[in-house]
Amino acid sequence: MPAARVGGGGQAAALLVVAAGVRRAVVEREPAVRVFPRGGDGPRAEADDRAARRLAAVAEDAGALGVRVLVETHDSHRGGRAVAGLLARVAHPAVGAVWDLMHTHLAGETPVETRAALAPYPGHTQVKDIAGPHDRTPLPLGAGVLPIADCLRLLAADAWVCWEYEAPWHPAAAPLPPLLPAGAAFLAAADRSADPDGL
Repeated sequence: MPAARVGGGGQAAALLVVAAGVRRAVVEREPAVRVFPRGGDGPRAEADDRAARRLAAVAEDAGALGVRVLVETHDSHRGGRAVAGLLARVAHPAVGAVWDLMHTHLAGETPVETRAALAPYPGHTQVKDIAGPHDRTPLPLGAGVLPIADCLRLLAADAWVCWEYEAPWHPAAAPLPPLLPAGAAFLAAADRSADPDGL
């Protein structure tokens, strides 16, 4: 899935980056482009205003092209409630959310709280595992502190879930290929039937 940034920088530059991501998604027949809030260090209200304007500016065209713009729970908006507040201002079906479990956990949200906040804006869910907030080196699924099973239990059986393994940012991470069979088994064994209306 192509990625882009919706916050920070100038309005025109940010819109061009997101538009390029949408075009790439169309060419590659991807259903969505992932964007990061990048609200910066300024007041949250200013970051939300800027991001909402930018998302609204691309939402109609993205929707007409069959592409959704999904804002990830990340950086300045790491909690589900923060992303939901931004998306409520845009209120367009072509704009939704990517639930990154690590970031919402580090924001202090439980999976139940995040799911409730993001339920109106379904996109997809990224799971991973880490040793803790001060050591984010990727671990095999289930080997760390993140509430993966609790998150997955809240998702619909057909929800799109990916394992995000951020080894390029963590040179000490174990190589991914040997971990894939156990990771696939972990995800396949997860109970995702508890909520048919989940994300």
